[in-house]
Amino acid sequence: MNLVKAVGGIFLLVGLMMLAATSYLYIDQNDFIADAKEAEGQIIDLVRKQQNKDGNTSYTYSALVRFTDDEAVTHEFIDRVGSNPPRYSKGQDVILLYAPDNPADAIINDFWGRWAMVIIFGCLGTIFSSIGGGMYFWQVHKARTRLWLLENGTAFSVDFLEVQRDLGQSMNGRNPYRILAQGKNPFTGKLEQYLSKAVWIDPTEYLPDRKLRVLVDPNNSSRHMLDVEWLADNI
Repeated sequence: MNLVKAVGGIFLLVGLMMLAATSYLYIDQNDFIADAKEAEGQIIDLVRKQQNKDGNTSYTYSALVRFTDDEAVTHEFIDRVGSNPPRYSKGQDVILLYAPDNPADAIINDFWGRWAMVIIFGCLGTIFSSIGGGMYFWQVHKARTRLWLLENGTAFSVDFLEVQRDLGQSMNGRNPYRILAQGKNPFTGKLEQYLSKAVWIDPTEYLPDRKLRVLVDPNNSSRHMLDVEWLADNI
């Protein structure tokens, strides 16, 4: 399978799973808010969390909240949202929501307290599915275009120029190869260069002094391909 298509498919799948999780979280949070009881609480401390990325250390702060439920029982919970600078100050009073059957399950009753997790998963899911979907369906489109050109394209000959390493792709530390050729486009009359799709074995020994074939859409000369399908029979 094409590497870009495979990576795109994985990103798309992860993104769709995140979006599905977003839908679940949204419904679950709506149900929680509908059944929750409101109470007043106080920030009694700020919990610092350390994060290490690329050798850099950063910190986020989450509020530790104390409140008393309607049964006069005191509870504490840590706000699910961490930030830097902190969203609240020590000693600050807040309004919160808690589950009547499990008062330890509580959130600060503000926009981020209610919807932070939904927004985070939704944004990540949208990003992953957009990038992955773009990569995947672009490769599908390219594959369909190549198939159409093989079956319906007008062929003309071009001259082999060189084999290039494609440093923009890698798999297991290896880079694929692309064949560069040059010839006159019969539809435009211009001398143009044509780059093949990626191939994973060096085709150089099969190419010197060889004429190559370009297939072009006669109704749209920008749709073309350098035909390297014959390499599969030689490598």
